[in-house]
Amino acid sequence: MSAATMIFLGGRLRFFSEGSRFGVHRFSFKDPLPEHVGKSQELSAKIASFVSDMGVSPEFLELSSATDAKEINLISEQRLKELRVVTGGQTDVDWTVQARGGMMYVRGERDSIYGRHKVMLGFAKDAGFFFWAVIEAQNRFEELTGFGVVEITLNGEDIKIDISDECNRFQVGTDVHVFARISSDQAQIISESENFGVQIKMVREAPTFLGIGAMDTVGGVEQLSAFYNCFSP
Repeated sequence: MSAATMIFLGGRLRFFSEGSRFGVHRFSFKDPLPEHVGKSQELSAKIASFVSDMGVSPEFLELSSATDAKEINLISEQRLKELRVVTGGQTDVDWTVQARGGMMYVRGERDSIYGRHKVMLGFAKDAGFFFWAVIEAQNRFEELTGFGVVEITLNGEDIKIDISDECNRFQVGTDVHVFARISSDQAQIISESENFGVQIKMVREAPTFLGIGAMDTVGGVEQLSAFYNCFSP
C-alpha cells in the first residue's frame, strides 16, 4: 500500500501471491507549505523516471495520481499485469543493437527465475555472422560446458540448428558463453524467427535442457531484419 508500492517496483521479478492486495494513491506532504510545490514537482519527476526504468506502464502513475491521498485504490491482479507492475517469473525481452571489439550484434536480454540471459545475432568483419548466448550458470558450469548437444532453437522447437561441433563454450564469472559462427542462411532464419534460444543437453533425446528458453522477438523484429539485410551478401 502507498509508498510500499514503490519498494515492490524495485524488484525485477514481481509476483502477486494469493491473498495479496496492492493499493495506490497520490503522494502528499503532511503539512504542505508553499515551498513544497517545487519539491513535489521534483519528486514526481523522480518517481516517473523510476517507474519507467522498472519497465512499468506510465498509466500506473495516472492511476495513482487520480486517487486522493487520504484514500486507497486497490488494483486487480489482471490490471497489474497489464500495467507490467506484476511480471511473474520472467521479464519482457529487451532488444537492443550493440557494438564492441570490431563486431555488431542485436541482443535480446531477459530476467527470469532461471537467471539473467542474453541471446545475440551478430556480424564480425573477418568472421561473418555469429550466434552468441550468455547464460547465468547457477553453478552448472560443468554441465553447460560439457554436455554434448548444443542447439539453437527457433519458433518454439519447430526449427533446430545444431552447433554442437561448431560452438565454443567458456566461463566468464558467473556466466557461461556459447559462441558459434553461422552461415548467412542460418542468420536469415534467426532474423525472421518468432523466437529463439539455445538448448544444451546430455543427449539429443533428453526431455529437459539447460540454456535459454526461446526469447520472443516481437520487440526486436525491426532490429533483427534491418541488421541481417545490412550485412547479408
